[in-house]
Amino acid sequence: MGSSTQESEWGKRNSMLEDKDFELLDESPNAGEIIEDADISKDDFVLTQVDSSVHEQKFQTKPTTFLKDSLKRFGKNKSSVVAAYILGALLLMSFIVPLVDTSNTKVAHPYETYLAPKLFKAGTGFWDGTIKYSNIAVDLSEMPDAKTEEEKQLHWWPSSKKFPQRSAISKKVFTEEKYSNDISNLGTFGKEGYVHFGYYESEASDYVAFSSKAIPSLVLDNDLYLTSFDTYDANKIREKEGKDSFNAPDNYVVGESAFYFLYSELNTDNVLEDKEIKLVDYATVHNIGSAVERLKEEKLNISDIIKNETGGQTEFQNASFSVRLNVEHEHQKNTCALIRSITFESASTSENIRNIFNDMSFTDATKAMTKSINDGYEYWSSTGVRRIYLSKAHFCSFVYDTYEAAFGVRQIEGEFVSDLLTYADKGWISFKDQFGLDTVWKDDSGYFIDRTNYSFKILDPVNCPLAKEITADDFYGDDVFGTLGVKFSVHYYKYLGYTKAPIYLMGTDKSGRDMFKYVFEGLRTSLLLGVLTFAVCFTFGLIWGSICGYFGGAVDLLMERFTDILSGIPWIVVMTLIILHFGSNFWTFALALCLTGWIGTAARTRTQFYRFRGREYVLASRTLGASDARLIAKHILPNALGTIITGAVLMIPSVIFSEATISYLGLGLKNTSSLGVVLSDNQAELLTNPYLLIFPAVIIALIMISFNLFGNGLRDAINPSLKGED
Repeated sequence: MGSSTQESEWGKRNSMLEDKDFELLDESPNAGEIIEDADISKDDFVLTQVDSSVHEQKFQTKPTTFLKDSLKRFGKNKSSVVAAYILGALLLMSFIVPLVDTSNTKVAHPYETYLAPKLFKAGTGFWDGTIKYSNIAVDLSEMPDAKTEEEKQLHWWPSSKKFPQRSAISKKVFTEEKYSNDISNLGTFGKEGYVHFGYYESEASDYVAFSSKAIPSLVLDNDLYLTSFDTYDANKIREKEGKDSFNAPDNYVVGESAFYFLYSELNTDNVLEDKEIKLVDYATVHNIGSAVERLKEEKLNISDIIKNETGGQTEFQNASFSVRLNVEHEHQKNTCALIRSITFESASTSENIRNIFNDMSFTDATKAMTKSINDGYEYWSSTGVRRIYLSKAHFCSFVYDTYEAAFGVRQIEGEFVSDLLTYADKGWISFKDQFGLDTVWKDDSGYFIDRTNYSFKILDPVNCPLAKEITADDFYGDDVFGTLGVKFSVHYYKYLGYTKAPIYLMGTDKSGRDMFKYVFEGLRTSLLLGVLTFAVCFTFGLIWGSICGYFGGAVDLLMERFTDILSGIPWIVVMTLIILHFGSNFWTFALALCLTGWIGTAARTRTQFYRFRGREYVLASRTLGASDARLIAKHILPNALGTIITGAVLMIPSVIFSEATISYLGLGLKNTSSLGVVLSDNQAELLTNPYLLIFPAVIIALIMISFNLFGNGLRDAINPSLKGED
């Protein structure tokens, strides 16, 4: 039955072949022509054979190894290759830059602080070491009535404290006089305005006071007058100028206020006790009452009020005056006031007392706010919020070349005659008289100069720091006692010992450290810490997870419970205890990271071993007598390694982030630079000098992204199941 069925099938196939029409390609001289309806016979086909014997031929392709095959697959993953190049470049730079860059990051460089990043020549407008400033108040003292643009350019300048070198300022653009509420920007160049002080919801007391500096010992031997006290209602100003004209909460109120005299007095227990006398009682700040209204016509004798309240007392300790805003109700928690002037007139016989009250008096609120800037003595302060409001000034926008300011030509003066003698010894300069004798010399008494026969010449302008020759008039002091000084102009980079002005690609920080070297020194430490931690944690975690996953049962149960207990302790607690006990150094930090860092690798390894240990090829190898060690190392681990290593590689950037986190908490590495320490040192500079955080942050971002891509490519490359695939 089976035979007949097979024959019928062959019959059907033959009939199908017979019914088909074939097209035969003729290889005769008329090649290329199609012969239709051709008859095909056995003779039309010829068997071609290399030789008479049939045999197996040698493979034309070369055999490959697992490593070569992995590298081939890795090379086809373009993103992983780019990531590998980036990681390699960062690794090389972390070791090469600290060796090649000669700047010292261990010591401070006070003359090179906050230099902007520079790669291109100044004036290009990008990465050129310049900083653009806008709306900076300018000093008009040289020519307050300057009209033309040329006069302004020559005589109007921003603060010399913030911008010491005029030669570094360019592209100045001035504004007309306008209002400002930013006292830090105004400096000492603002005028008029109001002292805005008040009590806001963040304050905890029942009142806020605007108080004068305490007078340790005050004697009211003659009359003391309050000649002016101008206060204003901020509500009315905001209604007039607009809602945004006054910087205060929408629900602020005008509080009950009074003017007080405060002093200290010994009580019956011989202890100093604070006392106060209300000099003027106001209904409200904007309705100040008849007593102060009289100040417009006559002075208010406050010494009479004080004597009446104290029974004729005239000597007081720790005396001061205070404007107090009271808050009696919860809904009055936002209270503020504006003060334009407070002036006193003292008829005391003591010049010191008269000067104190003259210093306390002010008719210009901006000057009162900035007296501490002028002479270091703050005459008025507030227990609450205090700021300037509607101060007037001219403002300027300009470009400041930080390198010209730091290393350009500047004038120095002092007892620097020793520098000139040093330059003369080196052959850079010469100061001789007509007989060839030195006109400046030193003996046991000090430095001396013969100004009558003086000649000076720069012999080596390349090495000599002096920008111009010195005349006899540049020397000052007393030759008799040898207290001779000199003022001269120098190229400051030469004066600091540089052969040419340095350039810092990433700028400098508050200590003048080269951020380019400092960042890569930190990167080297962070990478060494990450690689060391990775090596220890990966090795131990791989062994631990392999044993758990392969043997299972009671072994796995006991080992996993230990892991659960260890992982249940917060990492930050373990880190803190280790650092506090052993100190914060590189090896202690690595130990703290390794104590729990292996748990993740162990967990991934255990999972993969449970996945592969029951596969057929493992069972077959065990049947053939393979040992447990061979099964783990040769059969299971290679197949599981791809997934394990992907997560493990990310341990390196994770360690860097962990170290940065600890540094922010104040437990970072001590006396060692790392990326975490760099970020921690400069976290306060985010708004003022953001480049100090941008560059290390970019390095960390590159490390994180590159390690992620590199790990993905490595996972695919070492996966045995993909061997031979493209």
